[in-house]
Amino acid sequence: MPTDPANTTPGLPTGREGGHAARPPRLAPALFLLFLGTIWGLNSSIAKLGGMHGVAPIGFSAWQMSGAALLVALACRMKGLPIRFDGAHWRYYLLVGLIGTALPSVNLVNTLRHLPAGVLSLGLSMVPLFSYAMSMALGLERFDRLRALGILVSFAGVLLIVLPKASLPEPEDGKWFLIGLLTPFLYAFSSVAAAKFRPPDATSFPLAGGMLIVLGLVLWPTAIATGQAFLPTLTADVTAIGPASWSVLIAMAISAVAYFCYFEVVRMAGPVIVSLVGYIVACTGILWGMAIFDERHSPYVWAAVAVIFMGLALVNLRHGRMEATRPT
Repeated sequence: MPTDPANTTPGLPTGREGGHAARPPRLAPALFLLFLGTIWGLNSSIAKLGGMHGVAPIGFSAWQMSGAALLVALACRMKGLPIRFDGAHWRYYLLVGLIGTALPSVNLVNTLRHLPAGVLSLGLSMVPLFSYAMSMALGLERFDRLRALGILVSFAGVLLIVLPKASLPEPEDGKWFLIGLLTPFLYAFSSVAAAKFRPPDATSFPLAGGMLIVLGLVLWPTAIATGQAFLPTLTADVTAIGPASWSVLIAMAISAVAYFCYFEVVRMAGPVIVSLVGYIVACTGILWGMAIFDERHSPYVWAAVAVIFMGLALVNLRHGRMEATRPT
């Protein structure tokens, strides 16, 4: 998922390549945003499906990043945007990519072995909260009472999931939910690092392409060395392809299509609008989990959804107003 403190969507730097081109009708970016949030919400269920059928976390992430790298690198080639590999870019790729993209991806797949996909999708929506807290701690953002209240409200929502014994299917699942929160925390770190270490005069598509290529170069040897590499079984008869192979193929397709949709929404509507995708991801992630795995959630989880969304609204409301006054 993409990365920028001004954008609060995890995993990639914000794209600003659209410049001052005329904005299309509002329906087009809204449809792209809805589609983006829907397929990103599916990602948690697909990762859970792969883990259930023996795809190891590092191997799954290696395939997922490779699919996105192929599309973004191809797009850079077609647009004539060079992918750079000098010292500043390598530092960016390794710091933002490994810590802010690869590690949270592996942690996501690992914790989904123990948690309902919908619950963890709700946790992923907390990236803006972590991003703001980190930015404020590093002096990149000023203290704002309304946004600070939003963080406290969302934290109360987390407690509704972790503390009541009847909230999650198993008593120990609260521990795994907290471990799962490392994923949005690291995505938030990626947002802050992307702003602080972004090479001068860099554009987002080449940065994304270089980062994903480097991730592939790191994840594949790591997967092989740790025995977590996975080779999907491909045959002309699609009915003979097992769920493990399907999970990897679908994850690659989701990553590739999501990167395209993400940059299209930024180009058409700007970073403030695309930051709303977190709400859609949380909602569709819960719905996908219910549809695919027949997940059913306790009243505590539904109450947590309402409370966390209220906190996110407080953070993003002020954020949207502040961003609207800044030139793109």
